[in-house]
Amino acid sequence: MSALWMSASLSVQAQSQIYPNHFDLQDVQLLDGPMKSAMEINFNTLLAYDVDRLLTPFIRQAGLHEGRYADWQKKHPNFKNWGGDGFDLSGHIGGHYLSALAMAYAACQDAATKERLQSRLLYMIDVLKDCQNSFDQNTTGLYGFIGGQPINEDWEKLYQGDISGIWQHRGWVPFYCEHKVMAGLRDAYLYAHNQDAKLMLKKMADWCTQLIAKVSDADMQKMLTIEHGGINESMADCYAIFKDTRYLEAAKKYSQREMLEGLQSLNATFLDNRHANTQVPKYIGFERIVEEDPAALQYATAASNFWQDVAHHRTVCIGGNSISEHFLSKTNSNRYIDNLEGPESCNTNNMLKLSEMLSDRTHDAGYADFYEYAMWNHILSTQDPQTGGYVYFTTLRPQGYRIYSVPNQGMWCCVGTGMENHSKYGHFVYTHDGDRTLYVNLFTASKLDGKKFKLTQQTNYPYEPKTTITIEKSGRYAIAIRRPWWTTSDYRIQVNGQTQQLNIPSAGTSAYATLERKWKKGDVITVDIPMTLRQEACPNYEDYIAFEYGPILLGAQTTSQNEAEARATGLQVEKLQNEYAGDGRMDHSPGAVGSSKSLISAPMLIGERSEVLRRVKTLDLSKLTFTVDVSRTDSLIGNYAWKSLTLKPFYSIHHSRYMCYWYQQTLGNYAKSDIAMHEAARQALDARTIDFVATGEQQSEAGHEYKYSDDSNRGNWHGETYRDAQPNGYIQYALYNKDKQKDGLSLLCRFATSDRGRMATLTVDGVKIADIKIPSHVEGAEGIFFNVEYPIPANLLVDAKGKVKEKVAVKLTASSSTPCPGFYYLRLLKSN
Repeated sequence: MSALWMSASLSVQAQSQIYPNHFDLQDVQLLDGPMKSAMEINFNTLLAYDVDRLLTPFIRQAGLHEGRYADWQKKHPNFKNWGGDGFDLSGHIGGHYLSALAMAYAACQDAATKERLQSRLLYMIDVLKDCQNSFDQNTTGLYGFIGGQPINEDWEKLYQGDISGIWQHRGWVPFYCEHKVMAGLRDAYLYAHNQDAKLMLKKMADWCTQLIAKVSDADMQKMLTIEHGGINESMADCYAIFKDTRYLEAAKKYSQREMLEGLQSLNATFLDNRHANTQVPKYIGFERIVEEDPAALQYATAASNFWQDVAHHRTVCIGGNSISEHFLSKTNSNRYIDNLEGPESCNTNNMLKLSEMLSDRTHDAGYADFYEYAMWNHILSTQDPQTGGYVYFTTLRPQGYRIYSVPNQGMWCCVGTGMENHSKYGHFVYTHDGDRTLYVNLFTASKLDGKKFKLTQQTNYPYEPKTTITIEKSGRYAIAIRRPWWTTSDYRIQVNGQTQQLNIPSAGTSAYATLERKWKKGDVITVDIPMTLRQEACPNYEDYIAFEYGPILLGAQTTSQNEAEARATGLQVEKLQNEYAGDGRMDHSPGAVGSSKSLISAPMLIGERSEVLRRVKTLDLSKLTFTVDVSRTDSLIGNYAWKSLTLKPFYSIHHSRYMCYWYQQTLGNYAKSDIAMHEAARQALDARTIDFVATGEQQSEAGHEYKYSDDSNRGNWHGETYRDAQPNGYIQYALYNKDKQKDGLSLLCRFATSDRGRMATLTVDGVKIADIKIPSHVEGAEGIFFNVEYPIPANLLVDAKGKVKEKVAVKLTASSSTPCPGFYYLRLLKSN
């Protein structure tokens, strides 16, 4: 293999080119604790992946067939999930995997494991180098290219200024996939000291720059409405590394002006109903641009305002955001509870990146407070401690549960970010501003071995409310230790047993307590960080609350995973449906393959809100366990006689149904609420549903083989997404008859009365089953939405041989005189 390696000292210099305020990952050694355990589990998970199959799409697109690449695709078939069947993001996981290997290599302290990680990374770089070099004689737009999607001709068109190919494959988000590859090469250089990766990254940067040289400004902005990951971040990173001003200009050209200009001031509705993780990487890129060009203040403003809006107005109890991948409007916040597709892990991965960057620029402790909370309660909770599998959606719905990935099956985006998440827990424990100040951002047991700063932090935090820091190298500098907003006025710092006077704001405000002096080796800093129990309401839906203790979200199991646990907890055993995802397109989604419990069956806290915390009793603070009294005596209790449940850190709950949000209202308000009525109706509909398409929502559509005319559009009306089309246009999805029923099936279509007068034809496998005209008023539709059920003739459910079809193509075609009615969702139903 031809990979080149740098010395450790040059490695530090490489990382500082992009992260000048951070320490090398290899200089932060995690000590025993939850983060170290998660990281070590992840090392084994990474090594369980089939690297040859991850490389297959790159080899295919490079046209390599000779030598070691002979019969490669036959020997190492490409992964199907997210890599075929009309939805091809091939290569995106390969890029994430390269990043994860590099970070894991840097962070790993075990020599044997470190060598295995290094060997695998070297192998990947060697193969990817062959792939890139295969285009060295290309003059049509592929010189420097590395990619796995079967769209080489689209890139060649774009090189000529023609965006039509990329636009045609916009559902495959081509630049999103290329961003992952560039980030992988960057990280292989930064964290794993690989010089070949650096040279390959430069060739890709040249390719990305030349690729859009002939694209008009208008077409560029149109193309940037497609999800494109953080391609602007990658180009800014390349400018930082190579100092080629073309790359910085390209970073700005790859920046979507709508998102840049839309948050020049705080705007509470600008992000409503937008696909959430499409947006976060754009703002990371904006922040990287201003870091490299301090005069670009517009980018700084947008990044800061975006973070403020998401962190303070759209973040839920686990530290994540979004439902079904979309930011909610205030009026639609009930979906946090109703919907099974809770916050997406990728969103939080990217919000932590943005938090690090903003913290580096401002040293505002609020960013570190957010980081800590999201890391403990979302990121750490998305790893299966038994298998190392990753989680896509963390449902907030009472009595929901997680669905985990399995190595070499689901190639979801959250598998890629999951690989990275658990490789870099040491990245933000400490930062610095040169030689002047060392920032202690996180209370994580660890050893820091920097050039100027050396220390050991010993703690069992958050299971004990304190940490102890021992100085390992003498010197004069300041140490700034975070004072979380949630701690009390009893927060205290002692140096060698002497209590220090702290110049910080009063409790309730994020701050750093700064101690400046000449430190001696052996000096001991003790930090007391008192924690208290509190309750927090769900954003814009205050009927539901969560319990928090210090930085930790407390949850409760409502089922057991085996008989032994059932005997210990008194909770019923339940084998959770599809807890481990298969290779189906939507197998990551609890809404698609999981099962739900009715909201009225969940434990509730009926009574006065001011009395709620009195219902919580300490069980064992060393384990952060409590009990909560959820007993009820009212006549509305039905058959759901919960009494007492154990609260414990949410991240530690796995393989069971759980509570993180709790319905809390007075008996009077509960009695007149419509929760029971609406929930009963929803459960009845879900019980009949065989398949479901969330029309207008990217992942659901892709999972149902979407097809639609070029004039089709998606939008949002009263908090619900839809898809429509212009006259003679069409919308088509494949619905799966999972129950293999021969008759008694129907289609349930959701429309809006605002589309009054629009007409369309509904067909199943090309056979018309209904003519549709939207009326101006529908009884019981509440003036906005209504559902219509259309029976499917039995002969359309079987083929010519009488065998039940696995799927049917459902098509809505607009009339020649009106647009297609907005399609709000589509269900395949069985009879009552």
